[in-house]
Amino acid sequence: MGDIERQRKTRAKRRLITALLMGAAVMVPAAVVTAGPAAAATASVTVNATAGLGTIPAHAMGLNTAVYDGDMNDAAIAPLLKAAGVDAVRYPGGSYSDIYNFQTQTAAEGGFVAPNTGFSNFMSTVNAAGAAPIITVNYGTGTPALAQAWAQTAASDNVQFYEVGNEVYGNGTYGANWEADSHCKTSLNGPAVTIGSEPSQTFNCGPAEYATNFLATQSAIHSAAANAKVCAVLTTPGFWPDNVTNSEYPQSWNQTVLSTLKSNTQCVIVHYYPGGSTAAGMLTDPSDIPGIVSTLHSQISQFAGISNPSSVPIIVTETNTTIDLDTQPAALFAADMYMSWLENGVTNVDWWDEHNGVGTPSTVNGVQDYGDQGMFSNGTNGSGVTEPAVDTPFSPYYGVEMLSKLAPPGGTMVTSSSSQSLIKVHAVRDSGGNLNVLIDNEDPSNSYTVSLATNGFTASGTPTVYTLPNNGTSITSASGSASSVTVGAYSLTVVHIPGSGGTGVTAPGAPGQPTASGVSSSTSSNTSGTATISWPAATAGTNPIAKYNLFNSSGTLVTSTTGTSVTLTGLTIGTTYSYDVVAVDSQGNSGLPSPPVTFTVPPPSNAGCAVNYSLAGSWQGGFQAGVTITNKGSSAINGWTLTWTWPSSGEAVTQLWNGSETQSGSNVTVTNASYNATIGASGGTVSFGFTGSDTGLTTAPAAFFLNGSICSNS
Repeated sequence: MGDIERQRKTRAKRRLITALLMGAAVMVPAAVVTAGPAAAATASVTVNATAGLGTIPAHAMGLNTAVYDGDMNDAAIAPLLKAAGVDAVRYPGGSYSDIYNFQTQTAAEGGFVAPNTGFSNFMSTVNAAGAAPIITVNYGTGTPALAQAWAQTAASDNVQFYEVGNEVYGNGTYGANWEADSHCKTSLNGPAVTIGSEPSQTFNCGPAEYATNFLATQSAIHSAAANAKVCAVLTTPGFWPDNVTNSEYPQSWNQTVLSTLKSNTQCVIVHYYPGGSTAAGMLTDPSDIPGIVSTLHSQISQFAGISNPSSVPIIVTETNTTIDLDTQPAALFAADMYMSWLENGVTNVDWWDEHNGVGTPSTVNGVQDYGDQGMFSNGTNGSGVTEPAVDTPFSPYYGVEMLSKLAPPGGTMVTSSSSQSLIKVHAVRDSGGNLNVLIDNEDPSNSYTVSLATNGFTASGTPTVYTLPNNGTSITSASGSASSVTVGAYSLTVVHIPGSGGTGVTAPGAPGQPTASGVSSSTSSNTSGTATISWPAATAGTNPIAKYNLFNSSGTLVTSTTGTSVTLTGLTIGTTYSYDVVAVDSQGNSGLPSPPVTFTVPPPSNAGCAVNYSLAGSWQGGFQAGVTITNKGSSAINGWTLTWTWPSSGEAVTQLWNGSETQSGSNVTVTNASYNATIGASGGTVSFGFTGSDTGLTTAPAAFFLNGSICSNS
């Protein structure tokens, strides 16, 4: 029954302009690629074991399932999930969440519900797998009372996250309709309409209504599950309908929702279907993830007013590729994609989905791909192909299983780099201090001899090498070297390197999550930024803790202290900084790094000028913005030049009015036109606007300089 959800989901799911969204999205078949003969190649990988990227959460590796899936609770599923380290399962299934009534086990709008897929059946499988449930309550056709009843029913099931609705923005608000939403009407007192039938209608079911109804649902759930986090649906930065607006909703979905929720923003939900027409292109998509997370943090800070946005969990409750779904490229993508999200602070990532069914078949490197978005086969046939036996794992399953060798819950992610763009690398230090290194060879033709180098880590003992070969159906293990490993074409490799903990000396533990306070700047110079970094003390090992070392994101030692805080000065305005802390004992033994703290130095609030930057709209590959400069000084400004630096690669001005511009790299300079050269004193303003191009992210600049002097942001 996988086609049921696909028909609901494939409309307007990708990074498309609104006009394209009126029809069904088209799955692009992958081209046939024939691997050439193996060629000798070399690469080098470096791991900085003192540069922490955070801890692997307890339920990070997730999977979706759906009530129309008759194989959801097959006896084989729980052992398969447990073996792969899948420790979270989302239910009751994407868009079906907004039509499913868990009490009656029925779906509105004629939706099909398979036998034995009720909540109790689901929890039996989840408990047997040792996983945690993630529940999406029915926002579209349900009520707060129904959500409250579910929370009461699940009171003993340790549900940590409730998601209010699925892709609610797909309810006709922006012209595309795939998500059921009974809140939509032509006017507050008018009759109900067919969602999306006439884009000019007022639907009253957009972000403002969602936010108001969300608060009612959140309160209802908390009355039954006070400690659960209730999560709001946001649009994914860089993906439709991010920053799309209309006359009824002049602010974006994210801005409207977060501005209403404020401190009630407990966690947020995004979906990630990056698309792509070739495997090579698809495998580069995870490079977008740092920018997506950074933008979400900025929005949570700016619109919800939360000073520490990283404290708000981000959950990616749906993700998949759109091509090569069941063959090796999907395994490579899954491993790199999961780790990229986690390294950037995301709490949980859920693959779409458990079983789905034949889609658009293709041949990938001579191997049959069924176009099935499921992690497991459901044995269906279509388009001239028949899938393998029910519950046979597809390649993404093995990609996730490889992460169980790399990233056990509680492990500390550390920074790593590769000399070869087709060699992706991720590294984790486990609770025993051992180092695990994932090498993801995305070259379909060449194997590589990879040299391994580590900073801040001493190997001890014989490493174990785990390998998933191209289109492999099992993971092999063998003894290996701590300094070199050969990786096959289109393969995943994890090198487990024992650490020096076998000496009988226990190193200090990792310090707690650092925080940044007093982040500020002045008008004295562009490097007047200051911040105080504080952290909870680490637990001592065999020897007492002698000091703490503060490292920046490149692994460079910034300073040492015997206390649990340091004050940094000389920081550059508008620059984003990231630091972690390592405890060192009296004998020089270093512990695991803390999670990182990241912050951006803001412009001073008392600057002589202020700049308002507003995004007017966005579309695939482009956006429009307006800038207003305010002179706060007592004298008029005659002739002005405004400069800024784009925070995201690919952003550029394409056409500007009411001024002239030049751009060098990511640096932009705008000068006045002949008719707006003067900015009046004490509140005088000038404005200009422009269209721009982007590669998916339209992040606002962090700082503006007027005639060389820093301006405050307004």
